[in-house]
Amino acid sequence: MRIAPLQRQQLDFLSGQLEKLEAMSGTADRTELQNLQERLNGWAAKIAVIGQVKAGKSTFLNAFLGQHDFLPSDVNPWTSVVTNIRINVPTDPETGAVFHFFDEKDWAEIMDGSGQIRKMAEELLPGFNTDILKQQSEELREKAQRRLGDHYKSMLGSKHEYPFLSADLLKRYVCAGPGSDDGLTRESLGRYAALTSDANVFMRIPEFAVPTIVTDTPGVNDPFLVRDEVTCRSLDNSDVFIVVLSAQQPLTDVDIGLIRILAQQDGKDVLIFVNRIDELDGYDTRYESVAEDVSERLKKAIPEIEFTILTGSAFMADAALRIDDEAEEVRANLDTPTLAAYLKKRYGDVPQDRAERLLLGSGLVDMKRTLSMVIDNGSGSRQIGQIINDIEAQVAAITFATKRERQSVEDEITQVRENKTQGFVASLAQEIVTVKEAQSDLDFLVAAANEKVEGLVEGSGTDLAKTLSEKVDSFIDSQRDRLYALVADDTLRPGRRGTFDVDLSPLHEKIEATLHAGFDMVRDRIDSLLASCMRDCGSILNENFDDTFELPSLDGLPFDTFSTTLSMSKKSLQTTFETEKSWTFWRAQKVDKEKTFETMRTLAIAELQAPIEKLMLACMKAQSDRAAAGIERIKVMQAMLEKALVERKERLKEDQALLEAAANDETARAQMLERLNGHVDTLNKRLHDLATLENSVVGAQITEAA
Repeated sequence: MRIAPLQRQQLDFLSGQLEKLEAMSGTADRTELQNLQERLNGWAAKIAVIGQVKAGKSTFLNAFLGQHDFLPSDVNPWTSVVTNIRINVPTDPETGAVFHFFDEKDWAEIMDGSGQIRKMAEELLPGFNTDILKQQSEELREKAQRRLGDHYKSMLGSKHEYPFLSADLLKRYVCAGPGSDDGLTRESLGRYAALTSDANVFMRIPEFAVPTIVTDTPGVNDPFLVRDEVTCRSLDNSDVFIVVLSAQQPLTDVDIGLIRILAQQDGKDVLIFVNRIDELDGYDTRYESVAEDVSERLKKAIPEIEFTILTGSAFMADAALRIDDEAEEVRANLDTPTLAAYLKKRYGDVPQDRAERLLLGSGLVDMKRTLSMVIDNGSGSRQIGQIINDIEAQVAAITFATKRERQSVEDEITQVRENKTQGFVASLAQEIVTVKEAQSDLDFLVAAANEKVEGLVEGSGTDLAKTLSEKVDSFIDSQRDRLYALVADDTLRPGRRGTFDVDLSPLHEKIEATLHAGFDMVRDRIDSLLASCMRDCGSILNENFDDTFELPSLDGLPFDTFSTTLSMSKKSLQTTFETEKSWTFWRAQKVDKEKTFETMRTLAIAELQAPIEKLMLACMKAQSDRAAAGIERIKVMQAMLEKALVERKERLKEDQALLEAAANDETARAQMLERLNGHVDTLNKRLHDLATLENSVVGAQITEAA
């Protein structure tokens, strides 16, 4: 089946409309139109596949891609790497791979075992011992040094590129090699995995009608989550999330927490795939209860979202793809009466062919059909919607400039007909001056607005950092009384070392509320600045030209709201009680409450600083991206005046000598009138074509919104 054929039609339609617009526009517009075409060509459906280790995520992806055993599925997941499978992306090579390595800063953070590295482990694995993480970090360093020798440090911050692609190549970079590291060669399994931050592989798969980027993420219950930030960035950039669960343990607290985070992403879809149902006894009857249980638990935990839940077995699809010597035996073992009963009950049909039975039972057909509908009905629609709005703005600008040109030519016809050509040359020259002055005024307004917006975002970052710091300080100070009450007797028994535990969840809520409120306030101020600049530009145009200019719309700008999968997710702080120094060690030791509190404060600030800074930077980037998109929309008017200026200059250069000759030559005057009337006809046709194109693009916008 073809995945997202309707979205393919829309992309082709918009590309065709841009080609038409470029054909009817002048050279002044083409750079901007070509930029829009590049943005359209760069669009891709972005899908992230997520799941716990042992949920069968890699097997699911291999079957989904129709590539048996391509992604490693039977290796130690400790060194799993974010892998972007880039399918049918026009600007990519047809095949090949690029592997990026951690730079020195990231590597130092991994080796130091900072709070940012620990945060996801602590969120997803309650009670996780960070000493284990530190030990694993050291083991990773030693492994990298053993495997890469003298090349170890020189590889930091670099990348490896290949013009070919194979499963063995991928496994060198994204999974651990078993056994001893002695005698490792470049071809050895997992040789570079320790240093690899992310992998990008390029494929052409005809089944995908649109460019698609499928991201394979590390297992969310992997105890060594050194790549958590890379994973979060991948999730933030994705439009559709496929969460793979295991039918043996279909929905854990970890899964619910993860799905809740994903569901908060505006305009994005979450699909649930309950995998490995073939491992359930009597799965032909039990699959329904498993799906219902998942559905009920999600409704209870996240009542505001209705999730699509599918069941199946990726292993069945993988078995159908196999061509090795054991493949038929594997297929025969899966092709049981239970499978036939399952197919009959669920689909009302049992295909004659064994491979077809396994493919249908795998649930992959349902998943692809569902995914196709999700993409067709608007996955990533915000990006395409913004491009459509930008096309509309270009159409409006070219229409305005064309009307102005037609009016100018009609004025020229009147002057030629009345034999006042000398005066028209002067008026055309004056019009060029007017356009230049208007263009200069617009340049000033846009530059000023851009400076104001940049200052607003930068200033808001400073204010937000101060507010967040105050929230942290206030929260820490609120723990002082609790600490004092906890050790009211001021003593600890000999040999006893107590701890002071702080629940950070109230602080999480305050930080999250502060970020969202801060973003909303700055977004509104950015939008107000953009709208004001737009109105001022429109006033200049309307004051200098007869026609009323319809301002470009600021609809469809990115980041109406702020959301990210990055989180301040450290659940608690634990501080050992500090005691006053005493020479009598056999006596009860007196707790130094103030020293304990200051230790807790120092620890809290050290642990919370990095995640809060990264959340704040993500918030500011969203603000900047929204502002930049709005400024680009306003710049359409600058481009419009540039087009008008170029056309006036060209016509003055071409017509000046002809106008002077026509002043004393009736035949020359008649020829010029004929040429000018022909130009008016050309401009009228352009305006008709622009109106038709505008209606088509508006129709595409309505369809997209629906």
